[in-house]
Amino acid sequence: MNEPQRNIVYVLHWGDLTSTVRMLGSAKSIREIHKRDRIVLLTTPEFEAFLKHCPYFNSVEIDGKPDSRPLMGLRDKRIKLNKPVRVYDLVGDASSRKIKGLFRFSKCDWLEVVVDPKVEAHPVDAIAGKMGELAGYGETFYPLGAAPAPDATWVDFLVKKSRMLDPEYFGLNGPFALLAPAGDDVKPALRWPKERWAGLAHQLLELGITPALVGGPDARDVGKYVAHVCPSARDITGKAKLTQLAGLARRNQFVFGEDTPLLHLLVASGSPALALYPGADKPDLIAPRGSVPVILMHAPTLAQVHPDEAMQAMRFAGGFDRKAEPA
Repeated sequence: MNEPQRNIVYVLHWGDLTSTVRMLGSAKSIREIHKRDRIVLLTTPEFEAFLKHCPYFNSVEIDGKPDSRPLMGLRDKRIKLNKPVRVYDLVGDASSRKIKGLFRFSKCDWLEVVVDPKVEAHPVDAIAGKMGELAGYGETFYPLGAAPAPDATWVDFLVKKSRMLDPEYFGLNGPFALLAPAGDDVKPALRWPKERWAGLAHQLLELGITPALVGGPDARDVGKYVAHVCPSARDITGKAKLTQLAGLARRNQFVFGEDTPLLHLLVASGSPALALYPGADKPDLIAPRGSVPVILMHAPTLAQVHPDEAMQAMRFAGGFDRKAEPA
């Protein structure tokens, strides 16, 4: 017996890692709304390797912003042939509105779920309220911290399938913590000095916790320095993919990080965190969100923050008592 054909729903999203992680909150809500429908994410190639495993989508298409008119025509033809019953536009830019023009005379329900950047609210709370307003799912207003948080804990099922997501794959045995410094594209005055990272790593090692430096290639200078000063630390900057980093965040004790896009992924994956913000007036409006505590520390100059203070803050958050997710 053939299954009845399911309705198709499109989700449009493209952006940086921070906005992609925040999008997971909306994606989870959309999956709850359309439990039996086929949900297609239309995006760009940057995060395909990570998002293709996400259970909120049935498939991922990566030609959201093609670089030539012939490719744009093929994309548009495919979308029209799929006849989606609803499109969630989570971008609201010129590219997504061109796609909207394909459905001027169709019965497709187009929801532009974007918020006014001038509104003072955390983006996760604001977009959840907009979803409630347009899609009738959830509340139309969420106070700070009340909206459902982005969730990337679904990487657990990948950990069981691939050894490459195991801490042991990176030489991490026993308790470990992730250290996520900003890259060298950030001005030195806005970064925590590498000597502070080394001091933090040393204190962790004294407690039997292995510090693991994570980040992109632009964070390698800090990673190499800390690994040189503290030979027992692990430097995996530039060596791990997003899915692997999310897997590590499921198994670590906690994260120490600066205001980086990667920190948003690690927190959404379920890791308690301490986030350092240089001179931010309202870091709570841009902080990473997840189901676990996030301690925010900010100072006019990050060099003013001592490793002792960071350690004490994480003790307060319960990071030292955390039981990592089992393999």
